Amino acid sequence: MITLNEAEAVEVSLSAVDEGDESRAFQALDSLTGIAADFLSENEEADAERVILSIENAAQAAAERDMELVTINSVLSLGKLARTAADRGFESALGRASIAIGKLGEAAAAHSLEAGSKVAATTLLEIWNFSSEQWDQEKTIAFCLLFKEIGTSAARRGMEEVMLNAVTGLGEIGKKVAEKSLELETVSSLLLLEEVGKLAAESYFDEALSSTALSIEEIGKLSVKKGLSDAVLQCQWALETLRVQAEERLLNNSSVVVEVALDNFTDTGYTDSEEKMEKFQEIKALQKKIQSTL
Repeated sequence: MITLNEAEAVEVSLSAVDEGDESRAFQALDSLTGIAADFLSENEEADAERVILSIENAAQAAAERDMELVTINSVLSLGKLARTAADRGFESALGRASIAIGKLGEAAAAHSLEAGSKVAATTLLEIWNFSSEQWDQEKTIAFCLLFKEIGTSAARRGMEEVMLNAVTGLGEIGKKVAEKSLELETVSSLLLLEEVGKLAAESYFDEALSSTALSIEEIGKLSVKKGLSDAVLQCQWALETLRVQAEERLLNNSSVVVEVALDNFTDTGYTDSEEKMEKFQEIKALQKKIQSTL
């Protein structure tokens, strides 16, 4: 396969997608991936980010044209670049590649590309697992927001399996930050799980709602162990909300799962207050601020 220079690869990637030519799109993707990897190896992080953005743009266009294989391969290429960036300590390039994958997962779900959105969610979780120590508070919340957006997009298209992947990602992050006693990040993950859980209920996704409740329960148990009172309180609130949602929609399995999960937090001794309500609103405001930068 002929290797293209950056300018050629960018042009070919867009024209190939516009024409629905998978072969040429793959050629351009291979060239762009190699170019970005070379930039990272040469410590040219800004140049690598530019190429990552070019890959994302072409992949977004591919998702919009229902070119699922191109979308999937773009996600996998971005995942490899994220790994390289993490290994070399390039946090900006790592963040850029991660956001691109999350956005592609959302776009794939929006166009009913189930396999593409699943691969994006799985790749995003893999990146989190090998690079979580490099994320500060805002980047951790950004990661959670990317999973939430994939889940939201999946719900709109009736894809429960994709939503389950998104719930898994949110749950894994929530457990990790709870174990590290990072209360704000823990509460943030719980707030987003509650949002996804409500969407699951509205879509009559019994399994996804049950999975959400179980994730909240696991994070809640860790929060009790670590003495994270705000997080425990949010667990109670979220589960109570989801219990009502499950009962209203006659989601029998979820109703039982949520009820059992709630039993773990009935005697914690934590009570709500105006101060805690204000704190949670501040976290939601921070989420919106970070969301606007993605």
